[in-house]
Amino acid sequence: MKLTNIGGFDTIDRFVAYKIDEYRKREKTLQTLFEFMFSEQDNVMAEITDGYRIKKVTYGQFKADILSAAPTLAALLSDVPKGSMVGLYLSNSMEWIRIFWEILVCGYRPLLMNTSLSDEILEGILADHSVKAVISGGKQFSVKTINAEDAVVASQQPMPVCPFGDEVLFMSSGTTGNVKLCAYTGENFFYQICDSANIIKQCPRMKEHYKGELKQLVLLPFYHVFGFIAVYLWFAFFSRTFVFLKDLNPVTIQNTVKKHEVTHIFAVPMVWDKVYRAAQKQVRARGEKTYRKFSRAIKLSNKLGTFGEPFAKAALHEVRESLFGDSIRFLISGGGALDRAVFEFYNGIGYHLANGYGMTEIGITSVEKSNKQSVLNTASVGAPFGYTEYRCDETGELLVKGRTRSARIIEGTQSRETDYDEWFHTGDLVSVRNGRYYHEGRMDDVVIGSGGENLNPTLLEPLLTVPGCDAVCLISGADREPVLLASVQGCFSQSRIHKVFDTLAQALADAKLDRTITTVCVTSDALMEVTDIKISRHKVREKYLVGQFCMIDRARISEHIDAVISELEAEVIACFAKALEREGEGIGADDHFFRDLGGTSLDYFALLEILKNKYAVEITESAKERLFTVWDFCEYIKTAK
Repeated sequence: MKLTNIGGFDTIDRFVAYKIDEYRKREKTLQTLFEFMFSEQDNVMAEITDGYRIKKVTYGQFKADILSAAPTLAALLSDVPKGSMVGLYLSNSMEWIRIFWEILVCGYRPLLMNTSLSDEILEGILADHSVKAVISGGKQFSVKTINAEDAVVASQQPMPVCPFGDEVLFMSSGTTGNVKLCAYTGENFFYQICDSANIIKQCPRMKEHYKGELKQLVLLPFYHVFGFIAVYLWFAFFSRTFVFLKDLNPVTIQNTVKKHEVTHIFAVPMVWDKVYRAAQKQVRARGEKTYRKFSRAIKLSNKLGTFGEPFAKAALHEVRESLFGDSIRFLISGGGALDRAVFEFYNGIGYHLANGYGMTEIGITSVEKSNKQSVLNTASVGAPFGYTEYRCDETGELLVKGRTRSARIIEGTQSRETDYDEWFHTGDLVSVRNGRYYHEGRMDDVVIGSGGENLNPTLLEPLLTVPGCDAVCLISGADREPVLLASVQGCFSQSRIHKVFDTLAQALADAKLDRTITTVCVTSDALMEVTDIKISRHKVREKYLVGQFCMIDRARISEHIDAVISELEAEVIACFAKALEREGEGIGADDHFFRDLGGTSLDYFALLEILKNKYAVEITESAKERLFTVWDFCEYIKTAK
């Protein structure tokens, strides 16, 4: 199908080459980037679902909104010196993008605040860097806090003359316990954009459209370097379309992808792993015979390679339809390790999942560009982009240099300008095979065994992740001894927990680690917090050492199960109360929703939606005919879980 949104050029390649060439002629400032970012005014920049309809906003409309609201923000920040950092604390939304550019237009430097960090850490950063104001979606800070809704109000006043902001600051994820600020200039972003243009030359799949459109799902947070550069910057510069989510509920994500016919999704390993596990569970529920057929089909599809795509589209259409549909063209996983089986699943069913690499200090520096499933499934992060160089030292650490790196890194009150001829020590362990790089974990995550051997969690945890277990994490304990911590959440079965203990012991024995890792703990808590986008072994270890995890004593599993069931019952009562718009007190576990509690059909539908969002369980039509009490729903949730 002919593409209609590529500036009048007959191919996407010519359109991209033209924009890069024109950008190259100009000064590499953030103001220049702003002008280029919104130059295709008639292209659709954003889509959201407004009830049953899809609402579209063009790049021209968006730019006009930014410029009309900038005087309002300038007035709100009139007591903040120009050139200061202004914090942006907001979830992904069109407002986030508007305010980001407004801050720059008003002559300030946006500090993209990591919403997963604690209040204590964020307040410390604001104090250390004399940040005088934050624009927030509702959260209040100790400094001047402007409500985001007030910052996007159009103004009739002219914009005061002032220099455009000259840098953007990211917060590192803090997974190692040390939060840095990394400052990027327009020139750094220019080289990142040039690298994205080079990707499509070597990897045609990246530029594929569906029905003439390329649509990127806004899933990764924009405050994260992966989300800002790979999701927003790469695609907004070439005026592609972004699809925004109403919420992050798995059902919402799947429905949004299908309704908007999304083509590209970039996410962290956790997302791909969760969807993979859910799909596996769904197929297994249809019987072992069906599951064996499915597994053979995946294996055959991967074996056929690129010739297997027609087979995958025909034989595995039902599986794709149950996930994201047929519009998907390119998926990227970045930010950590992902098991080979997950790559084999996505690439086997006819999608294209590639592994990528980057970090806050260096930007996005590589992605596997091969179209061969045999290569994609090895989890290679590829070779470095054109403006980046990689080198692996004698310890296995990856060293990086290039113009895409942040212009300066700020730790505490110390700011260090980047020497672009200097090698940056990433702290990541890699191996190199046939010119491709393979990420093998963090140097500071390595645990020392009792015999002095190095235990790499990234390589060992996949061997120790057993059925019935939500996640495992290998850390060092109080005396630096190896500790294997396993998470079993929402479990209502004594036999399942006993089996997790047994299979963990067997997995350690099979890996010949049973004498090296002798401390095995099982917790009912999640190893990641809700706001985390990847696991922080540093954070897990800190919580473990201070006893913040609720551990399951194998000798007292029945007591644990009773406590979990009581907690579930209390939660479901709260859901009943919310749906009925009344207090939970007085709602009995055996009260009938309609007969005893006076609920209406509309109240019941509200209850089903609340429970679905809270427990991620689909309630079947047949089940609705027999679920009326708190106990009914508790039993259903226990079975579903």
